[in-house]
Parts: sequence; structure tokens; C-alpha cells
Amino acid sequence: MSEPRDIEYKNAFYTQLISKALPTIAVIVGLSILSLWVLPRFRDAIWLSWSILVFALVKTYFIVRLSFDQLMKIIGQSHLLSHILVLFGLLISMIIISFAFDFTSLQFFDPQNFKFSYKMGITGIKIFFEHIYFSTITFSSVGYGDVVPISVLAKTLVMLEIGLRFFVLVFGIANINQIRINENK
Repeated sequence: MSEPRDIEYKNAFYTQLISKALPTIAVIVGLSILSLWVLPRFRDAIWLSWSILVFALVKTYFIVRLSFDQLMKIIGQSHLLSHILVLFGLLISMIIISFAFDFTSLQFFDPQNFKFSYKMGITGIKIFFEHIYFSTITFSSVGYGDVVPISVLAKTLVMLEIGLRFFVLVFGIANINQIRINENK
């Protein structure tokens, strides 16, 4: 990839995107595993639930760093609409899934962190699905009200996701003038 413009015409964009996003994805997966399977074993130490917030802050830092440092280079080299859409799709997916894991971990610590509009079963998959739904609704700022954060920790995580959403939108709007719709080669 000697020419900076090669990224527009070859699969180099996807290779570069994956190579830049892989460390952030690894951090998200690693901290999610830690908060889902390791921390709940120490339910007696309720103060450990606050480590979920610390993990969320670390993941947020990595997502923001990925956006600014790494992906700005990709946007600077490729202005194609399809590349920008893939880029933002990846960012949005990472944010929604990351916070869904955080909300699920918090639910495993103490079911009183969230109020649901109906009684759920106790399966972990149902809980995770509800939190994917809640994270998506929070990210989109629709807020139906059928899942409500109750605890200070849950509310703080929701505010962090909203702040990250705001960042992604501002990031997108700031770069909108660089997008080329016409992809004729």
C-alpha cells in the first residue's frame, strides 16, 4: 500500500480497518469476559460492581482513541460512502455490544440495578438480549421506558453510553464533507 489512494480501490481499506480495530475489539471482549464471568463470583464484595464502570471507561477510551487516532487516517485516505458507512457501523456495533455486556454484568451482580416492564426468565441469554435491546434503544435515544436503570451505577453507565453516542455523531458530522457519493472508477 505505497500509494495513500490505494485504500480506495482495493480491499486494503478492510484490511487496514480490521488491523486498527482489532486491539479495541480485544479489549472489549477481554473486559467483558472479566466482568461477566469473573466478577460475579465475588457477589459478596458489592464494591467490585463499580469495577464494571471502570471497565466501561477503559473500553470508552479505546473506542474514542480508535476513532480519533486510527480511523481518522482511514477517512483521510478514503472518502467513499461505503467505507464511511462500514466504519460507523463498526463503531456503533462495538458501542452497543460493549454496553450490553456492561448492563448484563451489572444485572448479574444485582437484579435491582434495572427495572423491567415484565417478568423475565432467569436465563442469561434472555437477560443479554434485553440489554442488547436496551443498549440499542439508549444509543438511538428513543428510550421506550420498558427498561429503566435504577441504581446510580446503572444510570452512570447509561450516561456514558449517551456521551459516547454524542461523540460518534459529532465525529460523523465533522467528517461528512469528506464523503464522496459517486463511486465511479
